[in-house]
Amino acid sequence: MADSAQHYPIEIEGKYRVDDPIDLLARLDRLRAEELESESHEDHYLRHPARDFKITDEALRMRRVNDQWLVTYKGPRREGPLKTRPEIELPLAPGTQEEWMRIWASLSFEPVGVVRKSRRVFSLAKIHPGMTVTLDEVHQIGIFAEVECVVHSDQELAAAEPAIASAAGNLGLSFIEKRSYLSMVLEQQK
Repeated sequence: MADSAQHYPIEIEGKYRVDDPIDLLARLDRLRAEELESESHEDHYLRHPARDFKITDEALRMRRVNDQWLVTYKGPRREGPLKTRPEIELPLAPGTQEEWMRIWASLSFEPVGVVRKSRRVFSLAKIHPGMTVTLDEVHQIGIFAEVECVVHSDQELAAAEPAIASAAGNLGLSFIEKRSYLSMVLEQQK
């Protein structure tokens, strides 16, 4: 099998629970992070009965970011302390999200759950090319930070891993949360 980094962008991220968002914002300021945007997210996750995404470690979702809809496929995770996986994300034409949901239903995809969050996005490109930090307030489960990069080769991946760990340390982030927001929301609902 060919290296998936040759075919898809690879997202590498560390997700951390945030106990003190004010301290995190102060640390971002000291690192001269540039706030890029504030977003409202609504993520609708889907599954197919013939393909168990828990076993294959994949995800398919329809995401609303403010007023724009996107469809995202996340491939299986690679081994390691950070979440590293192929990701394909495409925007949908305005006003077509309901038709897309009908297409998924026609292909036997079923809704799994919805994750709602407010997100602030910061650039740490001064520390590492393409690095971002998101501050997520996730409905029902709390506040988290994601330190991430999107890379296109194993060489870029090798450089991004220690850069993410270093940035997380400088931001006072230490507890890596391995669970997805979806799994935490579903656990909360039980």
